[in-house]
Amino acid sequence: MPDTLRDRIAEFLAAHTTMTLATVGPDGAPQAAAVFYAPDEAFNLYFLSEPDSRHIRSLSLTPRVAATIHADGQDWRRITGLQIEGVAGQVRDAKELAHAVQIYAARFDFVAGLLTGVGERPATLIGPLARCRFYVLRPCWIRLIDNRVRFGYKEEWRVGE
Repeated sequence: MPDTLRDRIAEFLAAHTTMTLATVGPDGAPQAAAVFYAPDEAFNLYFLSEPDSRHIRSLSLTPRVAATIHADGQDWRRITGLQIEGVAGQVRDAKELAHAVQIYAARFDFVAGLLTGVGERPATLIGPLARCRFYVLRPCWIRLIDNRVRFGYKEEWRVGE
C-alpha cells in the first residue's frame, strides 16, 4: 500500500477510468456527466467532450466544478472513492494539448489511433471524436474515502500544499 495520501490518490486515479463531473448551468441547475479521464503526475484530469454538450457549456460560464470517482457496485464496508473540487476548462496551449493527447492515447487504446494517427482508427468514432475537444480538471481539493479503514473514513488533500 502506498505510504502517503498523495500516493494513495495517484494509485486510485490510475486504477479507475471514469469520473462524474458536476457543473452548474446558467439557470443554477446542477448537472452531472460521466467522462473518461486520464490523470497526469500533477493530478490534472484530462477528458474529451463536445464543446456544445451541456456540461461544457456550463463550465465555460462557471469553471468551478466538482467530480467523483469510484468503483461501481461496492459493498458498504469496502466503499472507496474520491471527491474532487477544482477548476475546469478547454486545453488551448499547444504543449499541454500534446501532453493530453499522449496520456489519453496511452490510457485508452480504442481512441489512440484517432488521436495520434498511428494504429487502428474505429470508423464509428471518427465523426464523434472529430467534434470533441480536450478539457482539463485541475483539482484544488481531493478527499479520499475508504470504508475499508472504518465506516466514513476520509482524508483530505489541498493540491499544491
